[in-house]
Amino acid sequence: MNNSKISIRTSTGSKVIDFKKIMYCIGDGRYTKIFLDNGFSLLNAKTLKSYETILPESSFFRIHKSCLVNLDFIKEFKVNEDRIVILTNNTKLSIAKRRVKLFAQWLYESYPLV
Repeated sequence: MNNSKISIRTSTGSKVIDFKKIMYCIGDGRYTKIFLDNGFSLLNAKTLKSYETILPESSFFRIHKSCLVNLDFIKEFKVNEDRIVILTNNTKLSIAKRRVKLFAQWLYESYPLV
C-alpha cells in the first residue's frame, strides 16, 4: 500500500494521484474541486472535510471554510488586510481572518522564519 497516493472517484471512473501533486482543494457543499500541479483539476462528490481528514496534516492546511492548501506550493504569505497566500502558479487564495494566526504558526513551524 502506498500512503502517498489517493484514489479519487470521477464521473468516468477513478484517478490515482500522489497527494504531493495536489496544490489545493476548493469545497462547494458536497463537492470538492482538486487542483493539481499540472494545471488539471478533478471534481469529486466528497466534502472538503473528507479530504481534510485523508490528506496529511503536516502538508495541508485549511485556510478557509472552503479551501485546503498544500504547504509545498506556497510561494508567499501576505498578512496585510488582504490575508492571502500566493501559490507557485500565482494563484491567490484568501485566508479566513480567524485562521491567520494559526496558519502563520503552522507555516513557520514547517519553514523557520529568518
